[in-house]
Amino acid sequence: MIVMSNDCVPVPNRLRELLHRWEAEGRQPQGGMGWNRSAWLASLPEHQGLLEELPDRLDRNHVTERGRRAGEAHGEAVRAFVIAMVWGYGPVGYGAFRTARVLRENEEAPRILREVALRTRRDGGAEAFKWLRQHRLRYLGVSFATKYLFFCSGAEASPALVLDRRVQRWLWRHADLHVSLNWNVDHYRRYLCLVTKWAGDLDLRPDEVEYLMFSDDGSQQIAAEEGLVESDEVAVLDALDEAAAAFAALPGDIDANDLEDFERGVRQLRRIVLARGLTRREPPE
Repeated sequence: MIVMSNDCVPVPNRLRELLHRWEAEGRQPQGGMGWNRSAWLASLPEHQGLLEELPDRLDRNHVTERGRRAGEAHGEAVRAFVIAMVWGYGPVGYGAFRTARVLRENEEAPRILREVALRTRRDGGAEAFKWLRQHRLRYLGVSFATKYLFFCSGAEASPALVLDRRVQRWLWRHADLHVSLNWNVDHYRRYLCLVTKWAGDLDLRPDEVEYLMFSDDGSQQIAAEEGLVESDEVAVLDALDEAAAAFAALPGDIDANDLEDFERGVRQLRRIVLARGLTRREPPE
């Protein structure tokens, strides 16, 4: 496994294959994401008007349009966040509950979401990620936080790209590279730099490289055959990631020993999950 260093990680062969296939198919954009409207209306009735106006299949362009407004006002930031989460969770049943929990358990959510949107457009993805790590929202982990940052990005600053378990696994499998999902600022910064470098080598935008990794059906099929991406298994691992992030984000000072003990316990739980055969060849934490 390679410790993250942009200079020693060439463009993976798999990425070149994906680009060749994408070009042969006319560079088709990602299709719309289906979602369960009734579940979202039940969990977020205060956003009924917003949810009712969304299309049945939500694509990146639609979410991007709302993300551009996130810095205008607290309400716009919350609406952009909700739409980004609808897209991110897709048909997953618990997405609406988790999104509602983030908004209801964090009184400062509107302010923080607006501020990080402004920072994303002004300072770039890495700096926005660093700021959000210091002002974390309970129950919001890296996978979905970076989805929100992605849709808040602007052309004037360095990009914010999605870093979720699917992208993490792709990098692990095809670049022999581990990127943490535990709010590691250095890892996220280097991930952005690496994808930007690959994009330059391939004459692509960084978000196009991320899209190719994210949409690699062949890689995901291999993973599924090895037991890597069953939805229940992913939910267990995601819940552990969220627990670690939520504990670190508790208000007030947290004793360093307590934090270390908690994180050690989470790591042990992950080992138990892996030992039970729920996943195989899972990237390390």
